[in-house]
Amino acid sequence: MSKKKLYLAGSLFSEAEISQRIKEGNLLESLTNYDIYNPITAPCNDKEKLPTSKDIFWGDTNEVLKSEVVVADISNQNDLGVAMELGIAFMCNYIHELASEGLTLKEILDVCKNKKVYAHLSDIRKSTSHRYQGNHIPWGYNQFVVGGVEEVGDIYNNFQEVLNELI
Repeated sequence: MSKKKLYLAGSLFSEAEISQRIKEGNLLESLTNYDIYNPITAPCNDKEKLPTSKDIFWGDTNEVLKSEVVVADISNQNDLGVAMELGIAFMCNYIHELASEGLTLKEILDVCKNKKVYAHLSDIRKSTSHRYQGNHIPWGYNQFVVGGVEEVGDIYNNFQEVLNELI
């Protein structure tokens, strides 16, 4: 009998958060009968290999889709990656709920419309971030979220660019 798959979601921004995810992964591995996917130990998230946003998005998303259980630490309200992982899990469950109500694939697709996403990222630090190094880099963006948005749409520099695209 194969093990059920479990996806471990949680912030990975600080040493403390990374240590907590590793601790949780180890405990789940040793105390449960689940096949654990822990993003911090996944090859697609190895920053030494400079993964692209697409690598990270599809590496983690495929594991969310394959999992039967998601364990999520939602303590860090600023973690867009966890929010996106939970959104993917929600849609999986919603599609299953619609199917269990007897809806056909066509009816489900009518309810869950295909979407073109227009995201804007107007942070003023973005235009000069390439000029900084080390601890002086002013800001970073969650590449899981960037990869996900790019799968369904485009990221614009500001709302005006989005508006121009839509009118």
